[in-house]
Amino acid sequence: MIDIKELWKKRQVQHFKEISRYMRYMLNDHLLIALLFLGGGGAYYYNYWLQDVPKEFPYAIIIALVLGVILTRSRVQTLVKEPDLVFLLPIETKLTAYFQKAFWYSLFSQIYLLLIVFAIAAPLYLAVSDKSFSSLAAIFVIVLLSKAWNLLLTWLTQHDQENSTYYTDTVIRLILNIVLMYLLFSGASIIVIGCVVILMLGLLLYFHKAVEGKGLKWNTLIELESKRMLTFYRIANLFTDVPKLKERVKKRPWLNWVTGLITYSKKNTFRYLYTRTFLRTSDYLGMYTRLTIIGGLIIYFVPFQYGKAFVMLLFLYLTGYQLITLWRHHSLKIWVRLYPVSEESKLASYLQFLFQLLVVQCVLFTVILLLTVGISTTFLLLVVGLVFVYLFVFVYTKGKVQRLDRMYS
Repeated sequence: MIDIKELWKKRQVQHFKEISRYMRYMLNDHLLIALLFLGGGGAYYYNYWLQDVPKEFPYAIIIALVLGVILTRSRVQTLVKEPDLVFLLPIETKLTAYFQKAFWYSLFSQIYLLLIVFAIAAPLYLAVSDKSFSSLAAIFVIVLLSKAWNLLLTWLTQHDQENSTYYTDTVIRLILNIVLMYLLFSGASIIVIGCVVILMLGLLLYFHKAVEGKGLKWNTLIELESKRMLTFYRIANLFTDVPKLKERVKKRPWLNWVTGLITYSKKNTFRYLYTRTFLRTSDYLGMYTRLTIIGGLIIYFVPFQYGKAFVMLLFLYLTGYQLITLWRHHSLKIWVRLYPVSEESKLASYLQFLFQLLVVQCVLFTVILLLTVGISTTFLLLVVGLVFVYLFVFVYTKGKVQRLDRMYS
């Protein structure tokens, strides 16, 4: 007989053990130091910028957009597994206590992101609006209640069998969240804010009534939990091998021209494999694109030349470091070992491919630099970036992958 009261506790303990198993590697790595430097440098320049921020700066809409997206992306973490379709589905009506604990766990575990955003937005809000800290505290309480409202609505949609309900609910919640956050931070009247709150409560009551008596979509819950853990495993895989990581392959035929540029020859065997892997497997291309865009935006808005140089080198390092996992992506596949290609050629292909990726990113960064600084400074930073990329790839990365091979051989 399943003990419902102890079921959540056991699942939570197992979940924490699984997370902490990989967090040891993630938090102890020197990548954390680089991120701390980024945070410290960003805080310094942010504080410097706040001293001269104009009163007409559209802070309210910017904060509202960021918080609106974060609040909308709310999901109850249920920790359900595939066998639950057999063992828990028949007793769904008796799992109320289990899902209540899942709701509160999800609420408190997702507050940290709101705290980070508030820590960033608070100085801007106080500097531009001339409001007191007590008004900011009142806003934060309303934001927490909005987070609970979003979690409740997303949970109710798990009882509706129509997939269109999920997308409709997401769009409606996004609009309401952005409007409410904008009204709060822009200092709108209590009557206007109250009207939006009443509308939100009415929507909650409507969904509660609409799904009354309906069962949960267990397949969707299991799929969401699988995707959530897959995302965590992908991040952890940047620091250590994750046996449970399941690959996701996307065809992306519109990028076939890239591999078509590779000359057909024996020495390019692994060059083709690494290129195809980068373009199709997991999230290498997405990670590379996101870091390039984020790094480019920061470089564009940072006002100091030394700050731009630091950000450029930091994002080249972050990108290159995360692509080190590409080296061992196929290490567990036996058929790859059948290739009549030497280990030296394999390593050379990987290093050459990594070098070219980082050179492209470096050039893109310098194009953005050219929009904000002089030609001489841009050329100097381009040279510095290329030297950094060369040393990172052919000295640091080469040594690291060789140590990894000795470790796992």
